[in-house]
Amino acid sequence: MSLRKMGLLAVLGILLCAGVLMFFRDHVISTTGAQDEITDLSSLYEAQEEIAAAKEQLQKGAEPAEILTKDAGSHVAIVIDGLPDRTTTARLLDVLKKHGASAVFFVEGQNAANQPETIQLIREAGQEIGNYTFVGIAAAQGLPQDRLLAEICRTQKVVEVLAATKPRLFRAPRTAYNEELLCALRAAGIDYAVKETAHYAPGHLKDAAGAIAYAATVSPGSIIAIDIAKPVEAAAKDAPVEDLRPAVDKQPTLEDKSEEEPKKAPVDAASELDWLLTALKNTGKKPASIYDFRKIRYVPAAPAATVKEGR
Repeated sequence: MSLRKMGLLAVLGILLCAGVLMFFRDHVISTTGAQDEITDLSSLYEAQEEIAAAKEQLQKGAEPAEILTKDAGSHVAIVIDGLPDRTTTARLLDVLKKHGASAVFFVEGQNAANQPETIQLIREAGQEIGNYTFVGIAAAQGLPQDRLLAEICRTQKVVEVLAATKPRLFRAPRTAYNEELLCALRAAGIDYAVKETAHYAPGHLKDAAGAIAYAATVSPGSIIAIDIAKPVEAAAKDAPVEDLRPAVDKQPTLEDKSEEEPKKAPVDAASELDWLLTALKNTGKKPASIYDFRKIRYVPAAPAATVKEGR
């Protein structure tokens, strides 16, 4: 074999080795690193240390969190139940900015983890982020302690990681605030549970006239909840938290929907909020900070007095 051919083969061999090394670097090393990062992030959101710390606080006797609710002022408060998609959130934030209004976005930890950019939008807009449990579960007061703390603490952890601050406020669908739940909230670092006095779901306000009619029914001092998310029912006390709800959008997939289901008019939550805030201002009910509302301290019921029988 001539020296020229041998040199050509050597060059081809070098190029082949370089290509294999580049492929290994780009498709094996990079992919493995990405998988490790995702795994580590998932592990971080389990919040095992936070759950253990909350249990310890409960054992020491944590005081109940306070309840924020309707007061005698002329203002109102806006809370949004469930994390909307990024586009809807951006439009809602624009409407709030337009009216110089504040609101609390109560977010599910699972959806927040899947929409970090949306959490950043809310944070950068200066709006409050609250804890809506990890999956938006209904009747949270009936959950076993372990599962309740997991719902609360995991959401606290996700929001803290994404927004660099822990939520101070809590809500959950169709939930009655009892002593056990309020103590669990305080043990997890939450100061207040929020109780709404009015609510509506997007699609309820059809136009500006409808918003005016609705605003007339809202009494001063009310906390108005906008029901973005559908509540998740606890199928069983020991059901895994992760299996209860699909991530991000909670809506049925296309395959789940019946072909005969009639098409509904598109819902524009941002326009509805715009109409509502305009109507509220025109009736003298200006949106205010949730922290300006009445704070109720839970007082456990006194034990029944023992009745002594007379002789």
